[in-house]
Amino acid sequence: MAGSKGQNANTSKTMQIKKYSIPESTLIYKPKAPFMAGVISTTELTEADSSDEVFNIILDVADSDIHYIEGQSIGIIPPGERETGKPHKARLYSIASARTGDDGTSTTATICVKRVFRKDEVTGTTIPGIASNYLCDLKPGDSVALIGPNGRRFLLPEDDSIDLILIAVGTGIAPFRAFIRHIFLEKGYWNGRIRLFYGIKNAMEALFLNNRNDDIGQYMTRETFEAFRALSRVHNEDSEKGYVQHKLAEHKQEVWEIICAGNFAVYICGLKGMEEGVDEVFSTLARQQELDWPTMKAEFIKNGQWNLEVY
Repeated sequence: MAGSKGQNANTSKTMQIKKYSIPESTLIYKPKAPFMAGVISTTELTEADSSDEVFNIILDVADSDIHYIEGQSIGIIPPGERETGKPHKARLYSIASARTGDDGTSTTATICVKRVFRKDEVTGTTIPGIASNYLCDLKPGDSVALIGPNGRRFLLPEDDSIDLILIAVGTGIAPFRAFIRHIFLEKGYWNGRIRLFYGIKNAMEALFLNNRNDDIGQYMTRETFEAFRALSRVHNEDSEKGYVQHKLAEHKQEVWEIICAGNFAVYICGLKGMEEGVDEVFSTLARQQELDWPTMKAEFIKNGQWNLEVY
């Protein structure tokens, strides 16, 4: 690991991150008065032989006066009622498109939705998730009740010299697809390093990084950007099985150098509980330098350098 103990002990030096500002002109829709967004397209992201189905859903928000930015989310209210007779609650989804939308017109918003099923603990029957199956079955021309946009913390820094460490599992890749598209497609560059660590079951389910859709992978040629995939289920001896924290640990030297330099922002997105494995990697690295990770992390959170979005 680069740097002596004395040098790394200066990691307590932190910086306040100034993030992108949300446009004041944007309208925010509430559950009692949602915006009815039209469905432009639904495209499957996972490859044909995948055990999961994940869809890229593009919504028309042209008449909404919604002006979102990367890192925000929108809510979708499924039709129908709960057993109590009340309307279904909104489900939040990270926006997967950059601020100008997938078509560059600033009139669309994209979400990434996995079709979910659960087993009834009593009967053992398989029950389809209400919101996910509703969304995955949508067709162009349908409309959905949309609320938001929401979120003021999981936003990119204004300073493009800041190193970014992006850590995702599954559909948690959605906001990072928005980040990458804004940085390289709209803005055109990022002077700091960008390191994406992505955990999925297998290569066919590497959303935006597979043969069906390579929206993120196409920017791997950019000098400042690298992406690393961790596959938890592999079917041949040539591939190494592991989770996202294991891939992070493989690159611990560069990751810890970034943290020690102080000019960084970490973003973690995915299933609740994924942060525990990630936290253990950083805790181990800090302990090796006789540093107190909980204290360091608390300061990073305070300064906007440590950002968590789990569901």
